[in-house]
Amino acid sequence: MVQALTKRSALDLFEQITAFRVNDSTPGITRLAYSKEDEQAHRLMIDRMQAMGLQVRQDMMGNVFARLPGKNPELPAIGTGSHIDSVPQGGAFDGVIGVIAGLYAISQFKPRQLKRSLELVIFRAEESSRFGFACMASKVMSGQADLAKWAKNVDSEGNNIQQVLDNCGYQSAKLDQCRLPANYFDGFIEVHIEQGKVLEHQQKRIGVVNGIAAPCRYKVDVHGHADHSGATPMCQRHDALVASAGIITDINSAAGYESAYGTVGTVGRLDVTPNAINVIPGDVTFYVDIRGVDKASVDRVVAKFFASVEHAKAVQDVAINVAELANDMPVLMTSDIVHRLERICQERGVPFTTMMSGAGHDTMYMAQDFPAGMLFIPSKDGVSHHPDEYSEFDDVILAAEILQQALGELADG
Repeated sequence: MVQALTKRSALDLFEQITAFRVNDSTPGITRLAYSKEDEQAHRLMIDRMQAMGLQVRQDMMGNVFARLPGKNPELPAIGTGSHIDSVPQGGAFDGVIGVIAGLYAISQFKPRQLKRSLELVIFRAEESSRFGFACMASKVMSGQADLAKWAKNVDSEGNNIQQVLDNCGYQSAKLDQCRLPANYFDGFIEVHIEQGKVLEHQQKRIGVVNGIAAPCRYKVDVHGHADHSGATPMCQRHDALVASAGIITDINSAAGYESAYGTVGTVGRLDVTPNAINVIPGDVTFYVDIRGVDKASVDRVVAKFFASVEHAKAVQDVAINVAELANDMPVLMTSDIVHRLERICQERGVPFTTMMSGAGHDTMYMAQDFPAGMLFIPSKDGVSHHPDEYSEFDDVILAAEILQQALGELADG
């Protein structure tokens, strides 16, 4: 037998996961990938799911798989899941509610009740906050990880993902064993908070996702020359920050021009050296995130970004190096799963809308190999990656119940 989660026990588990965070004076949830807090949260989930009676395993990257066996366990399973790592000073709901909803849905069935097995996946390192790369686990599972590129990027302590994995007791040399076989899943559905305002503004309780925007990301190093701010004439400066500011402004303008296609451009991190009030900035590193669901539109913004880099080199007389961190394709969800989720919402009388996701998720990589879909629940005021992130737990359970029906239908199909 498997012990089923109730609404109360699901909420209790959510609150237990939330407790694993950096305990300092900073607000919100900080649970970076493979940190002590992240490891503790995953251990909690492993212990809890084993106690519930599920078959639990971890792979060489530390991803967690919890399986409810079906009548024919040799058949491809039906999967669900999300992540529990966070951005710095983030919210409690991002990722975690997909794990909770998935566990709730799976636990409502008995072992061998369905034809196919059901499986919950807890993906590692979905957020890019620590290593600069998003959805690292799902990229490894789908054979889309660039391990050579990953080895060159380090966290704030100077360690790359491979070193961190080994320090945590996983095996970075065997990540190829994390690749899922082509027949592993026959369907995969993720539940997530929207991280936007569409559902709230339309007064809908569920979003059925039909496509996911994909990011193009770059690390930009600008090298000028640090000089005295008072003694250096304007015409003799090689100001790395002025050069960076021009590029950042051009990205914003280019993305604004393409906004009709849903394309956005962001520079959310910028490091200035020497970062003194009386010194012309000699070096700047900043990170660019350009994303959308229309690849041609995204490519136009990227082209304008690179043109701006060349312009800044010439006008400001600085050296600029651009390193590509990601260049992903937008992904469409499987129409059969989209229509199934729409039908279930209609049958239950649930107010829903069909929509695109502007944020990336692990499902966009699962969808490369398996039929896939997503469900969104509203985010209060559209806030996410922030301490004020909030969703109603009743909406979490509603999504879990819709997920339960969809998983059951797919498993017996």
